[in-house]
Amino acid sequence: MTEITEDTPEQEANDSVVEAPQADAHHESDAPMYDDMNTPVIALVGFVSAVVTFICIIALQAAYLQFENDQFQKKVVDVKLEVEDSILSAQKAKLNDGYSWVNKETKTIGMPIEQAMKVVADKYESN
Repeated sequence: MTEITEDTPEQEANDSVVEAPQADAHHESDAPMYDDMNTPVIALVGFVSAVVTFICIIALQAAYLQFENDQFQKKVVDVKLEVEDSILSAQKAKLNDGYSWVNKETKTIGMPIEQAMKVVADKYESN
């Protein structure tokens, strides 16, 4: 005994309404939820980013210190002192120029340093 019933349009509409939430429920379970965060990946990306940032800061600081040292070397240590060099060369030329009177009354003469060292060495060798 099977009953054969005729479906009315209202019943078909109710049946389709009942099936729709099941289809939506299936799709909702596949969709990511708000609480479904991949925490280990987020932590790894944050840690790697922090390490890369730290390395960049250290590298930039090292480059800056190297540049600063190079500039100090160029501007302070390796400066060519032209005025002082010209004064020194004039004094050396005057000392090595030859014999000249320093004081005629005391009969003091000026002579080149190398010649004066030879004279003094000869004087002490003969004693």
